[in-house]
Amino acid sequence: MKSRRTIPIVTAALALALALPLAAGTDDKDKDKNKAPLDVLVNFGDPVTLAGAANQVLVPDEATIRKGGTVTFVVNGGGHGIAIYPVSKDTTRDDITMQLCAHDPVTNACVDPTFANADHTIRDGRNNVVIVTGTNPPFQRVDDPTDRLLATSTQIGNVAGVFLTGTTATTAGTQLQVRFAKKGRFLAVCMNRNHYLANWMFGFVNVGNDDDDDN
Repeated sequence: MKSRRTIPIVTAALALALALPLAAGTDDKDKDKNKAPLDVLVNFGDPVTLAGAANQVLVPDEATIRKGGTVTFVVNGGGHGIAIYPVSKDTTRDDITMQLCAHDPVTNACVDPTFANADHTIRDGRNNVVIVTGTNPPFQRVDDPTDRLLATSTQIGNVAGVFLTGTTATTAGTQLQVRFAKKGRFLAVCMNRNHYLANWMFGFVNVGNDDDDDN
């Protein structure tokens, strides 16, 4: 009687021992699938429409990578400069657009042609100041260096730098790779005042997820 009872207990224990490693392996694979990619590509300017307001977008306008990964910005169209600023993690696209030029609901065009040349203070989702644009003149670019992580078209005195070379139908434009060493949420804007302030050319980069360490 005892031997009959022992056999199924041993068998059940062996089955459980074999099942546990398999379950752990499955969890690890699922966790890897949920991780953000290490490197992504973002089109800075629509890659199909290479001119006008329709070009002045980021595709995608929301990108996520792991800490230590890179974003490669491919510049499409003309007159673009890239600047990157840290913002609070709860900052939304609406938080930013409500501070930019209002758009006509039918044409989607900026309703105030003077808006881009005026002085604007851009704040994030926690009301922290991110960018102070100043007026044009003298500031021909969106060129606030405070807390800025990257700028491709800076201004020295009253002399502005050149914009990045963008693609046309026959030539390849600039490709700029940026590595993000710290976790956080970052605002990427076009330094062209009209592109950003009037036509809403900006996007976000999210760095890190719950599986990353905090070091």
